[in-house]
Order: sequence, then C-alpha cells, then structure tokens
Amino acid sequence: IAHCTHLGCVPIDGSTENWACPCHGSQFDVSGRVVKGPAPKNLEIPPYEFLDDNTIKIG
Repeated sequence: IAHCTHLGCVPIDGSTENWACPCHGSQFDVSGRVVKGPAPKNLEIPPYEFLDDNTIKIG
C-alpha cells in the first residue's frame, strides 16, 4: 500500500517482524514507522474508512 520514503520502492514482508525495502534495506514496523534507514520518514498512511465492523476501504 505504501512506498518507501527513500526512493519509492515497495516494501515487502520479510522473514522478520518488519516490512523491508528490497532496494536499500530500510525497515518499517507494522505501523509504518522507520526502524532502520536510509528512509528519512515513516510510511504514509493512505486515506481509509471503516465501512462496517469487518471491512476497511483503503484509498
């Protein structure tokens, strides 16, 4: 859903508890906060809304 704030690559879920950017190794926690750079900022939170108790609309 989000792009790395370093150069725009798409982070992927690695074998750790963090999301990892395949381009330069930045890591983000499950909330999108930078755990390891070179990314300068946290991941952006996309617009969302709760449609009901079980459904979230993203984008």
